[in-house]
Order: sequence, then structure tokens, then C-alpha cells
Amino acid sequence: MLASFVKFVNTNRAWTGLDEIPTTYIRPHMFRKTMAMLTDQFPNSEIATGIQLKHLAKRALANATTRSYAASDDHWAKYLEDALDNVKFRKIKDLYERHTAGEEIGFGPGADRVKDAFDQINATVKARNGDARTADTLLRTTRIHIRFGMLNNCTADHTNPVGAVCLENAIVPEGHTGPLDERCRPDRCANSMIGPEHLPIYDSHQRKQLQLINNPATPVCRRDLAEREFDITRNVLKMAGEPQ
Repeated sequence: MLASFVKFVNTNRAWTGLDEIPTTYIRPHMFRKTMAMLTDQFPNSEIATGIQLKHLAKRALANATTRSYAASDDHWAKYLEDALDNVKFRKIKDLYERHTAGEEIGFGPGADRVKDAFDQINATVKARNGDARTADTLLRTTRIHIRFGMLNNCTADHTNPVGAVCLENAIVPEGHTGPLDERCRPDRCANSMIGPEHLPIYDSHQRKQLQLINNPATPVCRRDLAEREFDITRNVLKMAGEPQ
């Protein structure tokens, strides 16, 4: 596969503009920088899902922290960290632009804090008679904590996750810092930010649980679970002001 990739790149240099890959001894770990660049340019690819709250790409990110065949090194970890930071910044910048344009960017206590931070940045930009570059600089220097996810966005500060429900009565693994993703409670946590893009998921999930609850053939234990899930989705939608 690697040989085919090298052959394809070198054969199509005329229209891609890429430099020739030397046809010497090549192994997968030599493409670490390439993978980090893909993370930056294609944030929806598997390697970039490390920013997903509920779906950590442990396999893709393993070489940034572990010692294995493709052993970790400082360069690889730095490439990946920079790429993920770039993806995250573009998402935060998009939220800022939507917020300043008057669009709704989220609901819940976490969203309120993000909006307050954006309002302060916008006020500073106006006070300085600044432009988009000024806003970019302030967005990069302001401590805005957002971890984007499929079911919600987490705004907890990983160095001081105050109010994180996921840490209540939890056994925190040795060396772990920040929230525990697998224990996330979007409906209860003070750090939860429900975005407009999340609402269709909860609406669909609520209707599915309601079908199970109203089905006489549903086992008691399954109905109990459906009722708990229904309460969670109802609370999330209520947070967003959606009709119940």
C-alpha cells in the first residue's frame, strides 16, 4: 500500500505540484507530519476525531502518547497538537462570527459563558477600532475552553474542571486531568453547551424512547432505561427552549 501511494504521488506530480517522494527505504512512521497536516486540513477525518467529546480516536492518536511500533517522538506529538489546535481555532472562530452576526450558537450554562467571552472580545475590537485580524488575535489569546462533541460541547477548563458532573463520585485514573468523557451528562453539567446542530439528535432520540415506552411489548427493564433516557433528552431540549 505504501509503495502504491509513493508511486501514485510521484506519477502525478505534474498536476499536483507535490515534491517527489524519494524511492528509498520508507516506513509508515515517516509520514507522521503528513498525517498531522491531514488532521489540520480535513477535520472530519478519523485522526481528527480526537476533539470529539464522545468518540475519542484512541487508535489514531495512540502514537502521540504511547511507545509502540511507530514509536512516539516529540516532533510527531507537536505536529498533531498543532494540527488539532488549528482545527479547534477554526471552529471557535466560526462560532464567534456567527454570534456577532446575531445567530444562536448554543444553549445552557456553558454556552452562556462562551457568549460572554465573545461579547467581551467584540467590545474590545470595537474599542480599538480593530478589524478581523484584531478579533483573531484576541480569540487566540483569550482562554476559551471548548471541546467539540457529537452530543454537546464541553466548556470545562481541563486544568480546573469546576462543576464537571462527570467527576462527581468518580474514580479518576492516575495521571488523568480534566473531565471524564465517558461520564458526560449534557443535561446536568454546568459546563455543557448544546449547539443547534445537536438538537436534531436529541429530538430523534426522544421520539425513539417514547415509542419504546408506549410499546406494551417492551420489557420492564428496557422501559425503565428508555424512561431515564427520555428524561435526559427532555431536559436537554428544555434547556434549548424546544417544545416538549
